[in-house]
Amino acid sequence: MSEFLPEELAVEILARLSMKDLARCRCVCKTWRDLINHRGFAARYRDISPTRFVSVYDKSFYLLDVDGKNMVIKNPHKLEFPLDQAMIDESTCVLHCHGTFCVTLRNHTLIVWNPYSNQFKIVPNPGMYRDSNILGFGYDRVSNDYKLVTFIDKLSSSRAQVFEFRTGSWIESVQVPCPDWHYRDRVGTFLDQYIYWIAYRSNVDRFILCFNLSTYEYWKLALPVYNQGITCSWLGVTSQKLCVIEYEPFEKEIRVSVMEKTGSWNTIICLSVSDFIYVQDRKWDYQVEFVSLTKNNGLFVTFTGYHYDGFETEAEEREKRKMFLYKISDNTFEQFRLCNSLAGSRFLGEYVETLVIVDRIFI
Repeated sequence: MSEFLPEELAVEILARLSMKDLARCRCVCKTWRDLINHRGFAARYRDISPTRFVSVYDKSFYLLDVDGKNMVIKNPHKLEFPLDQAMIDESTCVLHCHGTFCVTLRNHTLIVWNPYSNQFKIVPNPGMYRDSNILGFGYDRVSNDYKLVTFIDKLSSSRAQVFEFRTGSWIESVQVPCPDWHYRDRVGTFLDQYIYWIAYRSNVDRFILCFNLSTYEYWKLALPVYNQGITCSWLGVTSQKLCVIEYEPFEKEIRVSVMEKTGSWNTIICLSVSDFIYVQDRKWDYQVEFVSLTKNNGLFVTFTGYHYDGFETEAEEREKRKMFLYKISDNTFEQFRLCNSLAGSRFLGEYVETLVIVDRIFI
């Protein structure tokens, strides 16, 4: 790059800048622009960026750093939401793809929003009228287009609706013959060109629904055998593999399984709640509230503990919250604490910064 600054060192310096600073550096010279735009730089930037989660509190969105350096999260980054904050309510959820959010708002409004460029686009409602309508947001590499997908219930069936950002319109797609399917979480998990949800019709009929963003086809995948009857399950991605995170509330165990190329499941983590909670705290009944794998293959878990020692205890003293990051690589646990001003925040999912340019969404 120059005799004074080797390219390898320049990459390490630039990769530690914020997205806004990188945008300025792109304009410094052609050499820096080409370096920042290189695919290898984007991968390095993603690898060393801190682990962040998006949360909502008091009708505002925050990014919380969970990287093992600061055990107390004191200065969360408040995102400047481009619309009226009154549209954010308890049913609000966030989907994420390539650094861009899809946010559900009051009255079933959908907005796609890049929190760093503050570009946004309101997506027309295809007919959603319930907070339980599932949603997926992802990138279809075949058509080079970003897409949203939801299922709209009819009298005897459901129809998949796909929003193509390239055309700016919803396409009615495949018919789903079972409108009585229910879903563990309305937010789908994106991997490659597929969206996944955990679905069920009863405690013994549980499966993963997979939707192809390119062909608009769907099919059912089997869950791990021991998942049947477990009520608390989440989907995630680790090492570019689909995984299921399960919490068994009676045994108080957290189990993570990954799907191999053969379609079989392989358990990679099995932890007890007692691995997280100190002995002196075990008089509280702790239950898992939120759990997610991180981009660095850690496991982030939040617990809510309940104390039932008499009715005269103040409400805030009967409930306690704890947050942990379990590092799989070295089998260690780190506890985090939120500052008092964000004690009631609700975690919505991990946010991974990316240098992928998604301007085509906002055209």
